[in-house]
Amino acid sequence: MAKFKILQVAKYYFPYRRGMESVTQSLSEGLAKSGMEVTVLCSMERRWSSMTREIEGVNVVKVPQVGVIASQPLTPTWPDVYKDLAQEADLIHIHCPNPLAELSFLMAPKHCPVVVTSHSETIRQKWLLPFYYPLQKMFLREVDRIIVPTINHIRYGSGLKYMQDKCTLIPFGLDPTCMEKNCISNVMSKELLNKYGPYAFFLGRLASYKGLDFLIEAMRDVNHNLIIAGDGPERSRLEALVAQYQLQDKVHFFGNITNQELFRALYHSCQMVVLPSVTPAENFGMIQLEAMCASKPVITTDLKSGVPVVGEPGRTNLIVPPRNPELLSEALNYLFDNPIEAKRMGTMGYQRFLNMYTMEKMIQGHVSLYTELIHQSRLDRGLEVRQDAQTIPFPQSSLVSVDKKKKAA
Repeated sequence: MAKFKILQVAKYYFPYRRGMESVTQSLSEGLAKSGMEVTVLCSMERRWSSMTREIEGVNVVKVPQVGVIASQPLTPTWPDVYKDLAQEADLIHIHCPNPLAELSFLMAPKHCPVVVTSHSETIRQKWLLPFYYPLQKMFLREVDRIIVPTINHIRYGSGLKYMQDKCTLIPFGLDPTCMEKNCISNVMSKELLNKYGPYAFFLGRLASYKGLDFLIEAMRDVNHNLIIAGDGPERSRLEALVAQYQLQDKVHFFGNITNQELFRALYHSCQMVVLPSVTPAENFGMIQLEAMCASKPVITTDLKSGVPVVGEPGRTNLIVPPRNPELLSEALNYLFDNPIEAKRMGTMGYQRFLNMYTMEKMIQGHVSLYTELIHQSRLDRGLEVRQDAQTIPFPQSSLVSVDKKKKAA
């Protein structure tokens, strides 16, 4: 396989960790291990500083920011740095939404194929939509391919249903080794079960769209424990809500989990994982892959996003309406009261994970798509295609343009 130069473009990168950043990091490191030369362009997390260094085989270029508006880092040097890096790339992969990156692409000459992954919709910054949608429409019209992790990203994504011929389905993936148990995590799992008994588990940012206030309210009718791991702007309010409902003996806040063994233990010893999000700002939920990899059932909400189709309702997960603590408590009690059924659902979830969501499948899907686009670009420009640049075989059922999939149906 040829050693193609790939430019990944994102808002932030490791050690900053949210859904988009975690996917970008996993993809970049996986591509580097597959033999590609990967550079990531992103913003620094702090003002007035910059950084260029190698992280796990990936060249990471972080440009200085002067502030943040509506979740968008303001980086005055970004367009010039992007233009320079783009000239050296064989393919550019932009992770969106990212208005500054999209504008920089439109302003710079196009030297190579450009793909975009549509991670989520712009939900919380609605006042920006009249300005952002025209930019996004121009941007999507000019890119070569749009990668989506679920079919619902097209059904509910702004503008994507009108560009189905450009869309390719490549689900996000997770390295199964990150959830492997060992003697330390097994000891921690026993300690957690001894202290909390059967418990439900949530991990993520404590933000309003996560719907944790409805999960806490649901726990009033559940006679088991809930562990909430993570931190964020809603933590103080949520702790006050727990005190208001007098649930301090049932709802436990663990804060950010930095110990990998504790991370594994929390998943493996729980009865179920809960993702009670209330808006399409939750557009996939990597917590679902972690749960399935640990053979745990998932309770999630019926959002107009990719969340409900990551699992298989009734087999690997239970789906309840958002903002409905009564039905959420019913789902929690069902899995607590039926441990054999919960275990069966977890087993089915693990099989679905192996079939669809491993890191290997995600990397193979991207390498196959990249190779196809780079070869076609070189042919279009009359350049010789190197014979060592072979396309990695990939199951057509897992990597298929959505319009072709619809015709086949």
